[in-house]
Amino acid sequence: MKGKMFAALCALSLLAGCTAAEDAIEASSETAQEAQAGESAAGEGQDASGAEQEGIAAFRELLEIKAEGIDYLDVSGIRIPEGVTLSMVGKDAESGYWKQVHAGAGQAIDDINAALGYTEDAKAELIYDASATGDIAEQIDIIDQMLDKNPDALIIGFVDINSGKTQLELAESNGVPVFTVDSAIENSLIVGSSQTDNYQAGAEAARRLAGLMGGSGQAALLVHSSETETGIERERGFREELEQNYPDIELVSAAYQDQDERNVDDIIAAVLSEYPELKAYQAMNEETTEALVSAIEMYGPEDRPLIIAGFDASSAEIEDIEDGKLAGVIAQNPYGMGYAAVVLALREIAGMDNASSVDTGYLWIDAGNLGDPAVQQLIYK
Repeated sequence: MKGKMFAALCALSLLAGCTAAEDAIEASSETAQEAQAGESAAGEGQDASGAEQEGIAAFRELLEIKAEGIDYLDVSGIRIPEGVTLSMVGKDAESGYWKQVHAGAGQAIDDINAALGYTEDAKAELIYDASATGDIAEQIDIIDQMLDKNPDALIIGFVDINSGKTQLELAESNGVPVFTVDSAIENSLIVGSSQTDNYQAGAEAARRLAGLMGGSGQAALLVHSSETETGIERERGFREELEQNYPDIELVSAAYQDQDERNVDDIIAAVLSEYPELKAYQAMNEETTEALVSAIEMYGPEDRPLIIAGFDASSAEIEDIEDGKLAGVIAQNPYGMGYAAVVLALREIAGMDNASSVDTGYLWIDAGNLGDPAVQQLIYK
């Protein structure tokens, strides 16, 4: 076939010479190969996209998030203008948990663009940033920078329950609706929130720990922050549940990591020294849970096991459960939380009915249910 094409091109291109014709054949062959490669890559991309969509569908089925009859893992029916921009400010850029929140938010943006057929400049955009270490001042600077860009909506996970008033007033004056994700503050200017019910999650942690303790004994608590809603409400829920329903359990220590000049190892060592009969220890987020497990390995009693329970579902925590170092955790839904926060904002922009608060739920994870499909969806690196 190549010889016939060469002869035909030579006959038509005598002035240009047969060499040019041969070059044309080679170029034609290369173009065909590139086209085939492109089709193959496109097919692989479609396969990957299909697998991704199947994964998202499974997530929705196993971990639905609904409020006031609205499905907050669904963008169907939402109509927004072209070129909408949402800004999201997280709490900790290095946290695997916050990377999940960001990923869920990004998926919601991808889904609304696909649903509306938006491409290029018409696409909705998510701008995300977070402070490197959960620093309050740094987060406020980031919020200010986001507001300078005048987004169509702003979503914030507040590091400090007392911060952000000035920024909320500025957002309102510029017509920018503000939503919270994971951690809220008390302010009437906030349009809606997507988060765990932290009080109830703290109470559930107390019930689970009490069950592991047999309803009696001494327990201690390690809380990550006294400045963020997650720490404050979880501690309150945990403490009040024990006080109201487990009179034979004594909470001998409740330390806030951010208020204590000592590191976690020193805090734990001091508690174990002061209370040699301590039966259980509860931590209230991913960082404090992993630090608690490490400290107990170093300073825990050698003659008996100490019950340890925590919060969140990082792969490191799951390994600790598998190894028997950690009894269990209250796992949140950060991916769903991020997705639902964006749906809240999109519905507001579209002028649709909206819930003021979306509870994204939690699950207790222990060695007995690690293989459950819903549990597997909540584990992150």
